[in-house]
Amino acid sequence: MPVNAMARLFGRSPFVPLQLHLDKISDCVEASVALLEKIRTGDTSSVSEDARAISKLEHKADLVKNDIRNNLPRGLFMAIDRSQLLEILSLQDSIADKGEDIAVLMSIRPVKILDNLRDPLKEYIDGNLGAFHKVKEVMRELDVLIESGFGGAEANRVNDMIEGVAIAEHECDIMQRKLMKSVLDHEDKLSVGDFFVWQRLLHEIAGISNYSEKLANRVRMLLTLK
Repeated sequence: MPVNAMARLFGRSPFVPLQLHLDKISDCVEASVALLEKIRTGDTSSVSEDARAISKLEHKADLVKNDIRNNLPRGLFMAIDRSQLLEILSLQDSIADKGEDIAVLMSIRPVKILDNLRDPLKEYIDGNLGAFHKVKEVMRELDVLIESGFGGAEANRVNDMIEGVAIAEHECDIMQRKLMKSVLDHEDKLSVGDFFVWQRLLHEIAGISNYSEKLANRVRMLLTLK
């Protein structure tokens, strides 16, 4: 994006570039979830190709991130200071990284799907994606928060939305433990390599909801500091 274009975005709101970055991250996350759904249903024919496409999406998100860092206004009044904005940007970036990590892992060795694990895995993936969607909704409210001075009824509503992200992340933690127990219950059907991939995959998927909660909590800190 040209320098003057990014500067114009900052002129509208410090959060508009962050929301643009989050849209690119969403492309990466949604693509990684689509890849997992293919694998979950037994289609591993295009894993390597899909993984390369996801890496390209993550790179596009990185380019927007770098644009934001390179064109961040200096010495101008903004609703939040530079360090807060950069911290939010870093947390958003971590979500895209998890999407790419999932794709890379699956390109190395797709997880072995057992029938009893198929539905719980979908529930777990959907739960993590749901937490991400909830924090996206939080981020969309930031411009309205500026208008309300980070207070009043709008701030209370956003706090409730942030709590919804925390609840979703906690539910994902519960699902992760149950799913890991189910994997262990079927360890006789899995090789050491298969078990490792399951363990690693569950951890990488968890990163989506974990970083979504961290991002929501960073917005909560904005409300507390205002």
